[in-house]
Amino acid sequence: MSKPTCLAALPLAVFCSVAASQSEFGRWNDPAATVSTSSAPKTPAIKTITNFNQALRCMDELFLAYGKNGIVITSTGIPDETGKVRTGTKEMLITAIAKMTVKSNAFEFIDFHGGGDDLARLFDTKGMNMLKIPDYYIRGSITQMDDNAIRKNSGFGLAASFFDFGLSADMSYDLISMDMSIGDAATRKILPQTSTANTMVIMKQGKSAEAGGKLGKIGFSFNLDFSRSEGLGATTRTLLELGMIETLGKFTQVPYWRCLDADITNPVIREQALETFDTLKESERITFIQRKLGGSMQRYKGPIDGRMNDTLKDAILEYQARSNLVADGRINFDLYASLLDDVQNQLAYVPSTPPAKSSVPSMSAPPAPVPQPVSAAPAQSVFRVNLSSDRGDRPSYKVGDFLNMSLSLSGDGTVYCYYEDTARQVARIFPNQFFGNPTLRSGSTIRLPSGGFKIRFDQAGKERVACVGADRELLIPNALRGARDLTPLPVRSLDEIVNQYRQLNPAAIASYIDVTVTR
Repeated sequence: MSKPTCLAALPLAVFCSVAASQSEFGRWNDPAATVSTSSAPKTPAIKTITNFNQALRCMDELFLAYGKNGIVITSTGIPDETGKVRTGTKEMLITAIAKMTVKSNAFEFIDFHGGGDDLARLFDTKGMNMLKIPDYYIRGSITQMDDNAIRKNSGFGLAASFFDFGLSADMSYDLISMDMSIGDAATRKILPQTSTANTMVIMKQGKSAEAGGKLGKIGFSFNLDFSRSEGLGATTRTLLELGMIETLGKFTQVPYWRCLDADITNPVIREQALETFDTLKESERITFIQRKLGGSMQRYKGPIDGRMNDTLKDAILEYQARSNLVADGRINFDLYASLLDDVQNQLAYVPSTPPAKSSVPSMSAPPAPVPQPVSAAPAQSVFRVNLSSDRGDRPSYKVGDFLNMSLSLSGDGTVYCYYEDTARQVARIFPNQFFGNPTLRSGSTIRLPSGGFKIRFDQAGKERVACVGADRELLIPNALRGARDLTPLPVRSLDEIVNQYRQLNPAAIASYIDVTVTR
């Protein structure tokens, strides 16, 4: 290809500039390049942010603090029963759950994908043996979509022989509602205490102006239109995230309203709590009170059995008096709501020392009840954590064998189990992603490790397993919160873990099994 020539008097920079301009001119004449440039978006992509992003992160912190972990769930999405909303609600739901499980790993979402595409064939190839079966499912729908539920119009006009002017304003409101709840996958029973129903308003408004006139024989006119409409898709996402916060918060029984900048005195939150209270049986209400007063508050030392007793009544009286409630020793909604609010629990907590007795009864408050002597042994000496192996109390295994133990409790309670290998690394083995609930019923027995994983011995030496349980809710030490299955914990030994639990939970009982591994 011959090079273009230029005048000798012209500097080289001028020649290079001309050559570059010719090259650009060639691209400008390319139709494909012109269309690609014109059709490219001029606004950069941004992250999707809703009003509840911070609330979703707050829920993650709550799940972590309350030890919610490994709950396996699924959903087919939130379909639109009105036929007016076309959004990908299942993907929105998955995204909301993901934001609530970053630290806590509270929920694991299982995708039951259908259809004859490549992804379905991949699942068929992997087989059902790798599939986790969900314990619960989320269901719901967009149940209401009212267009122009409220509409307002206003206008103004002015006319003269040489000029006319008009101004109008229009405003309308659409209503969209979403209902949501959680069902038990085994029985397909919908859990009534998890049901939520929320409604949002979509505002549409517009303003327009028109003017016309005449200058001599020349006429002129102009018009302006300013319209604004809130997005239906963004509204649906916000409504879904709000529903997920409430539904999962009710399901896990954590104070979710704290993430919505509300408290138990909020009329809406209080009404929802009343609905839950009404659905509970009498024994369930008593058990709730026993666990709350006997947990971090350390006011109740009796058994967790769903039965009223003198020790529980005394604890209720003392709590009601300290919390400015009617001190009658009865389980009512005011007591339930006060204990349901975690902030109130922290404010009401006082060391469990008996108040000074007075010879003259107070006229403003009922006299303190006289404790009755208890002849039975303390609850913590009766409650037992039974940990055993298939090879006796001091089992011996060989390299290549699998750990095989069983766990049971002498009464209803909660329990956490940990495993220490020959290198003194400690990991949690129960609860886990296959068995996410730390609560066990009296007399029930589970295998350790439980679920879909096993522990195989690969080195000779000494190893240990320890389980810590109580007949009430256990507070999890900060260093152990959010732990994942078989992940080394920041501790030096099993003894350190047990001591941390006992410092937070005076009623905690520990059971050990020492394991010997030989070649």
